[in-house]
Amino acid sequence: MSLSDDGRPRNIQQLTPSHLQFPVVGLGASAGGLPALLKFLEHMPPDNGMAFVVILHLSPKHQSSADNVLQRATRMPVVQVTERVAIQREHVYVIPPNQHLSMSDGMLILSELVKPHGQHVAIDVFFRTLAEVHRERAVAVVLSGTGSDGAVGLERIKEQGGVTIAQDPAEAEHDSMPAAAIATDMVDFVLPVQEIPQKLIELWSTARHIHLPHLGDGDGAVSAEQPDEGGPHDEEALQRVITMLCANTGHDFRHYKRATVLRRIERRLQVRGVTSLPDYCALLDKDQGEFKALLQDMLIGVTNFFRDRDSFEVLERDVVPLLFKDKLPAEQVRVWVAACASGQEAYSMTMMLADHAAQLAKPAEIQVFASDIDEHAIAVARAGVYPSSIVMDVPTARIRQFFTKEEDRYRVRKALRDRILFASHNLLRDPPFSKLDLISCRNLLIYLNRDVQLRVMEMFHSALKPD
Repeated sequence: MSLSDDGRPRNIQQLTPSHLQFPVVGLGASAGGLPALLKFLEHMPPDNGMAFVVILHLSPKHQSSADNVLQRATRMPVVQVTERVAIQREHVYVIPPNQHLSMSDGMLILSELVKPHGQHVAIDVFFRTLAEVHRERAVAVVLSGTGSDGAVGLERIKEQGGVTIAQDPAEAEHDSMPAAAIATDMVDFVLPVQEIPQKLIELWSTARHIHLPHLGDGDGAVSAEQPDEGGPHDEEALQRVITMLCANTGHDFRHYKRATVLRRIERRLQVRGVTSLPDYCALLDKDQGEFKALLQDMLIGVTNFFRDRDSFEVLERDVVPLLFKDKLPAEQVRVWVAACASGQEAYSMTMMLADHAAQLAKPAEIQVFASDIDEHAIAVARAGVYPSSIVMDVPTARIRQFFTKEEDRYRVRKALRDRILFASHNLLRDPPFSKLDLISCRNLLIYLNRDVQLRVMEMFHSALKPD
């Protein structure tokens, strides 16, 4: 892992997808976490078919005996990671002091510990790489601890199709970390620590028995005719799920890629403990609340500040100055952040614009429109309150300039917030914003089939100013 000029961990590049065919469970813990981990391991049978990676906040000044302590609670081998190591099932791996752990190609990799702005981010760093390379076989568990480490990385686990669990804050010795995770609305299960092992065993058993229709070629719509590997009942049930979801929520996913829709539904099957689409249809008939959960999984638009930092650096250096060039103070730089999810990208964009405007004698005004189909995500964006672990993405100078600290969270300052209009908006149905200098849409097109992508791009072209 390389470091940026201000000492923050850079987005890890060149991650290689995992080839492992079993779940890898990341266990994040801080203060009070060791007793929780001991209880977890005492209740986890050794023949569980999974691997476990323990990320603790350890003092860099002392040797750690956490591996020896944890070994007393389990017959699985417990290993402190001291070098690059291949992950094996039914092993427990423990982070050493003064190091970050990341995952790539089925391996655990060590890198130098960095605590940007004095905050712990080791759990977030591991969860993010676990999500990127192990995807639907990744599990994030947040246990007792102070601060909010794990909340940002846990969202990435959910985005990539993995499962997220938090210890019940009521029984945690220190409830800040599990409470911060739960506050993201991205946690699948909140459980007492002794119940988490059995839930993991159930989830893995369900995952091994799920059968679905053919995924398709990657670009086809969910309603397209496809080879029918799962049988006519599975295909019929898939179309019924999409129809029922539209009828109950008003959101139509027929234009989304078939593979995307099936993977999102597969995640709900795993979480709800059912193994086929006909069974899931029956569950939807009985449990109307499942429509809301399925919709949230379908709309999931996890993002973070300055995601894909190299792209933002090019934008800041080469594009933003052109937006202000030749504009009068009474004119506006108009930007639309489409599919903005919970707001981080819109705020990142506005920070860049505000920083450049501050360098000019008489800058144009800034007007950013940020829209999303998900009304809950828009509400989060409007509030502008995020976990303190955003320090791994936002430079220290911008934290000071654009945020105020509130306990374990950061709130966007009003001066930045007032430059953004957040709106609930359906790209495929509602008219676009107009006379725009820049459109940013980075978290939607990959989910839509090719015909709809083309339609959206034509709409964007008409929304931009000429030339």
